[in-house]
Amino acid sequence: MKILILDDNESLAFALKGILQGNGHEVDCCLAAADAVELLKERTYDLILLDYKMPDNDGVWFMTEANVPRATKVLLMTAYVHRNVINTMFKLGACGYMMKPFDEAELLRNLDFFLPSHTPAAA
Repeated sequence: MKILILDDNESLAFALKGILQGNGHEVDCCLAAADAVELLKERTYDLILLDYKMPDNDGVWFMTEANVPRATKVLLMTAYVHRNVINTMFKLGACGYMMKPFDEAELLRNLDFFLPSHTPAAA
């Protein structure tokens, strides 16, 4: 699977990248929403892991500015779980969310759920 991680927390983004690559996925990371919007003009992804709260442009800005293909799943990653945030992101096209902090097992469970053709690593 091709996955884009958009999170301003560099250490988290690259830790997630390592986990996902270790499970056989192609992964790109962006630390700013504007960079991710530009990257989506060149590449397509099966899944976008999207942080909600970022310093310059937030997840809502990304979802309104990016041309996310209908086939691409967007999974919100946030520590700011408020009903209006979740509802807004769902209206904009997100299909689910994970509350930060989460662990590798939760990440992989979400991949299995949202990307049924994802083959989990052998236990």
